[in-house]
Amino acid sequence: MPLVSAHQQEINSPSGETQHDNILKGALFAAAAFFLLAVMGACAKLLTADHNVMEVAFYRNAVPLVLMMAYVALRRKKGAYAIGNKRLLIMRVGIGIIGLVCTFGALQQLPISDATVIFMGSNLIIPVLAFFLLKEHVGPYRWMAILIGFCGVFLVAAPTGHINPLGVALAMAAACVHATIQVILRRLKNENPFAVTFYFTLGGAVFSALFLPWVAEFPTGNDMILYLILGCSGGLAQYCLTNAFKYAPATIAAPFNYTGLLWATGLDIMIWHYVPGWNVFVGGAIIIAAKIFILHRERKNRQKISHISESYGEK
Repeated sequence: MPLVSAHQQEINSPSGETQHDNILKGALFAAAAFFLLAVMGACAKLLTADHNVMEVAFYRNAVPLVLMMAYVALRRKKGAYAIGNKRLLIMRVGIGIIGLVCTFGALQQLPISDATVIFMGSNLIIPVLAFFLLKEHVGPYRWMAILIGFCGVFLVAAPTGHINPLGVALAMAAACVHATIQVILRRLKNENPFAVTFYFTLGGAVFSALFLPWVAEFPTGNDMILYLILGCSGGLAQYCLTNAFKYAPATIAAPFNYTGLLWATGLDIMIWHYVPGWNVFVGGAIIIAAKIFILHRERKNRQKISHISESYGEK
């Protein structure tokens, strides 16, 4: 039996349509998304050295927005902008804009690899959000794993002479926002990924444009190339991320952000000749180990619930 078929799950949408989880497809989209996010982060860091964060955020959204509108116009795609759950989409746009600004601010202050490890803390925040927002049960073992995982985050984030406390605060805020977005994207899985990505870029472009009269500077030729790469990689990353959570549960798609540490470390060494300290790798290992344990406990709990249900069914 093919791998995809073995892991497919049918989920009924509110409209009555049957949706399918496709684990392999979701995983591939997630891997591509976090690679593209690393490229976007490198461009953002290069640009924020000379340009305001809000200006960089504008081009990050404006470039893919123009390309998406041109694509729809040329292909004459009907219903490309149609969306059902408008309230949840507005939440995704608003929270996403905050996350983008926090992310770029953190990258401006910190090495990419250091910021990426702190961003990885978003995977530890998802069970916390599920507990407080969705009233899901989180057992003592998972709480312990979450606390241990955050020890890894603090190991990287501990303010030293090499790390800007403002950057650490922005990175932690971004991690919280990333976790919230991942939960929202999973709730938007029945929506058109193109439309979800389009409205996020539209909202981000409009919001950041409000600041341009005070912060904008005329970009040079090299800046324009970086802005183009920034916008294309960022737009494609959001599209891939939306698809990743459409086809796979958050517990499958979200851990792929760990691959971002590999890309970020490589970019740090290649562009800035910065080699992350031991605390970055040890902290990252602690976070990954904690998340693996959380996934293990969640799997055991699902098996336990399934066994109890089957037992009652037999009776």
